[in-house]
Amino acid sequence: MNTIKSILITGCSSGIGFYAAQQLHLEGYQVFASARAPEDVERLKQLGLNSLQLDLDDSLSIRNGVLRVLEETGGELHALFNNGAYGLPGAIEDLSRDALRAQFETNVFGTHELTRQVLEIMRKQGYGRIIHNSSILGFAAM
Repeated sequence: MNTIKSILITGCSSGIGFYAAQQLHLEGYQVFASARAPEDVERLKQLGLNSLQLDLDDSLSIRNGVLRVLEETGGELHALFNNGAYGLPGAIEDLSRDALRAQFETNVFGTHELTRQVLEIMRKQGYGRIIHNSSILGFAAM
């Protein structure tokens, strides 16, 4: 077992993901700070973080991200922080069905796919933590 704990964090381009990646890196974790946009990945690298592109809308991107983490950790992953997601501001009558489907593709189906892949690893190694983050908007009425 690797003594340095590793964590994959999605949605590190800003907000909680960004700050969690920075803080955990400072505390000695092997952080894999992922973002969807290449320019965000580069910015994270310039800040000294081990960053990778991971697009939750793209199954190949998810698989490649997990494989890269496993290559760099010797096949282990201590934690997954599912933070990557986005909201659709506006009145419900202004949101199209296609926009909501696209949001579900990222926020639900992409997160589900990544979690399934990581669960397989954690079960094999006998340990691990999965943390799901959600917006405060989950408490707001439509």
